[in-house]
Formats: sequence, structure tokens, C-alpha cells
Amino acid sequence: MKTPPKWTSDAADIEREERKREQSPSSFFFSQGQALVLAANYFSDDRLVPGARGGVAAKHRHRIQLALFGQMMAALEFLFKDFVASVADLVPTFDEVLAQAKWIQVDARRVLSFRSASSTAGAGAILLHPTQGWHEPADVNDRYSALFKRAPISKAEIPALERLWILRHSVAHNAGFVTTHDAIRGGLPELAEGVADIDAEYLGQTSTFFGGIARRIAEEVGDAVVQAWLKTRTSAGADYNRDKEMYSALKQLATYVDSRTKDLPQITKGYYTEDFKRAGS
Repeated sequence: MKTPPKWTSDAADIEREERKREQSPSSFFFSQGQALVLAANYFSDDRLVPGARGGVAAKHRHRIQLALFGQMMAALEFLFKDFVASVADLVPTFDEVLAQAKWIQVDARRVLSFRSASSTAGAGAILLHPTQGWHEPADVNDRYSALFKRAPISKAEIPALERLWILRHSVAHNAGFVTTHDAIRGGLPELAEGVADIDAEYLGQTSTFFGGIARRIAEEVGDAVVQAWLKTRTSAGADYNRDKEMYSALKQLATYVDSRTKDLPQITKGYYTEDFKRAGS
């Protein structure tokens, strides 16, 4: 079977999302989540002719929405990993903690495989993207706290996120069928031995819930990253021209654009001056 080609489009929103993917993981996650919700709503009853609103069309719509839910969960996992990878690719500030992290296993074959893929991935991406364990909210918080002294998931959000990961497991491995075991461990007894009915409304609620986590990664964790790096510069004094390139890249990591149609902001000297002042206080 042939390898599928890379998907491409000359649409302006695709270019905008690619900039977000490269520079602002949390903003990219928001755009991806909203795109998935829009896709789910595209197959609403209003768009179907009356005779197609039940039967085969309804079954197809349900399967599509299950797949979209799986993509949304995958996008969250990508965010968790890609934020750390992006930081590691930009600055050495957290290298020592990363080097001691037991959950990062360096496999020589894995590293060498990037050569055959003609990849432009940096060291952070090579280290972080193959890692596992991102479906456990407590582990995600432990990893982020060890690195950045900030946890991206609040205690109140953990039970709901754990249930969502169990639903994702059912979708990814059981075609949406929830076994009794998974229903019990997920606190979802009403779904035991049945297929989860994930519709567009549920996808929208999930996207909104994840948005709070994505914002926290950018505005709280990202800000901590910016401050940690700036503290390494304070002894030399503020110099925007010296620090502009790296500061701008880090500041975009700390930016959360909660609009698909809005581009990333321009990072100005005013941001730098204010952040440097906080780093030196």
C-alpha cells in the first residue's frame, strides 16, 4: 500500500495555523480544537436533507464524531509534549532537569532514524515526542512541575480528564465500545458494554474544557519559562537588541490566541521591558 502524500492547501488559515504550530503550541491547540468542533457541526441535521437525517447518515455521522474525538485527545497529548520540546529546542535553561528525567529514554536507533526521515526536528522534538505517559494527568503535572515549577492541570480538572482518556482508549482501541472494566475504572457505569454517543455538543464541551488547560500552559507555564530565561540575563542588564530573537520566540510560547482567525501578535520592546523588570525584582 502506498504512503499517502502530505496534505497541503493554499488557504490562508492553513498558513496561519502552521505559524502557530511552529511558534505557539497552545494557540495551535486552540485552532485545532475549534477546527474539529466545526467539522463535527458541519454534519448537523440542518445540512442533511430530511430523508438523510436518520439511518445510514446518522450512523456515519456518529462514526465521524468518534474519530474527531480521538483527534482532539491526540491534539492534547501533542500539546503536552510539544510545549516541552519547543522549550528544549530554544534554550538550555532546563537542560539539567531534562537530562535527569527518568521518563525520557534515549534510544540510539530512535535518534538515528531521524536522519533517514530527512527531518529538521530539533533535539527537544527528538527527545520528547516519542515519550509516553501523557495520558496520566498526575504524571503530566509531575513532569511540568519538575521542569517549570508549574502544573498545567488543576486538581479539580484531573477526574474529568482521566475519564476523557478512558473514553479515548475505548474509541482508539475498541471502536467506541466501552468494556465493563473501562466503565468501572472511569466512573462511567452507564456506558458499560455499549458504544459511547459522542456528538458535536460533547466535542464542543471537551474543547472548552481543554482550552483552560491550554491557556494555563501558555500564560502560566510559558510565563515561568520566560522569567527563568530572563533571570539568566539580569546580571548583564536589559538589552532588547541583544535578547530580541530569543525573547520573541519564548514570548510566543507564553502566548494564547483563542481565535482561529487571529494571528500571533507581534512581540514588542514593551513586552520585553516589563518582563525583564519582573525578572530582576
